[in-house]
Amino acid sequence: MLCAELSYGESLVRGQLRFDLSQIGFVVDGKQVCEDKGRLQDFPSKVMDQIIAAGPKSVPVLIGMITDARLAKTTEPITCYWPGMAIGDIAFCTLADLFTDASYSKTTMPGAGWNDLLGPDDNVPAWEQLDSYIRKHGRKALQAKWRRLWDRYKDQIIWEPKERCFKLKSR
Repeated sequence: MLCAELSYGESLVRGQLRFDLSQIGFVVDGKQVCEDKGRLQDFPSKVMDQIIAAGPKSVPVLIGMITDARLAKTTEPITCYWPGMAIGDIAFCTLADLFTDASYSKTTMPGAGWNDLLGPDDNVPAWEQLDSYIRKHGRKALQAKWRRLWDRYKDQIIWEPKERCFKLKSR
């Protein structure tokens, strides 16, 4: 199991929440299947069920995992066409999906959009955009962006069951 220490104002005890992100993928009949359309929370996954059940407390754990550069050992890619996903890549993608509405067209928290965090996509695949950002700025810089967003909005975040995403209470 992978775990992140919550060291910036969260009251959870170290290790209380753990998510094995290498197992987050779409699972059918006990086998991981690659799916290239939709958000991670839209497909059957015990790990995603754990993340959703933890509610907003899961967000700082995922933020803590962004710096994990270990490659996920999976039988199929978590996201199709994405070569060699690191645990931190999966954490970032999970956060992006959890803060994207059901239409896949808008973020539910200001500043949490893919391009808001990584910059313009320059018409490259998502994995190249993330990889380019990490090469230029590092995983810690990306994690710091998420921490700033979380610190700003954490008291306003709720789970919206109909949309299956986190959103601000005021939205």
